[in-house]
Amino acid sequence: MTDQMAMLLTRPAAQAARFADAARARLGRDLCILVSPVLEILDAPGAARLAVPDRLAGVGALAFTSENGVRTFARMSARRDLPAYCVGARTAAAARAAGLRAVEGPGDAAGLAPMIARQARLQGLGTVLHLRGAHAAADLAAVLRDLGQPAEDLVIYDQCERPLSEAARVLLASPGIVLLPLFSARSARLVLPHLSHAQAELRIAAISPAVAYAARVQRCARMEIAVRPDAEAMLDVLAGLAGSR
Repeated sequence: MTDQMAMLLTRPAAQAARFADAARARLGRDLCILVSPVLEILDAPGAARLAVPDRLAGVGALAFTSENGVRTFARMSARRDLPAYCVGARTAAAARAAGLRAVEGPGDAAGLAPMIARQARLQGLGTVLHLRGAHAAADLAAVLRDLGQPAEDLVIYDQCERPLSEAARVLLASPGIVLLPLFSARSARLVLPHLSHAQAELRIAAISPAVAYAARVQRCARMEIAVRPDAEAMLDVLAGLAGSR
């Protein structure tokens, strides 16, 4: 590392703080990391409905495609008896920590849907309730219904836009290397206007091809895509980007 290299994290605050710790452990404690969330997680009106005693009547299983959904559910509902199908390891770990019976999925919604449908048929679970954010990359409930599995969704949190901080804009406008991990297509689209004319040497890690597509920068930025949609794979990409000169 050099003092001319920094990382810009635009994830929501809690996820950014955790990833910053992991990045320093992997890339060096002297790494300068600037956190400027472009999304803030807030309760949606549907969250309060979880406290209604009969809201989960007829629901045979829950589905989560983010830790934010798990945290909101755990805070608003006392129910812990339903199986919780989780998109990947991180979400499953959050569900277990909340006292839920987590079933870990393959890491993306495309793989989660057939897994849920298959197990629901075998176990006769009934309706699956997808607890999600206002902005979702995929309509999991619709995919499940297409697979013949009764499913509903409930929006329990929102991902509200926040402007990039002045410090982050200064960083992008200054010379030096900026490592930029991007974890969602929406956050990539929000930060993209600030990247097109950046003076920094951008080295972008995208968590998926969809995120890479959303983060198309019309300049000589380097971009690599993680081999898996998880934090460890993103750190692998960032380590490679940081080590090259």
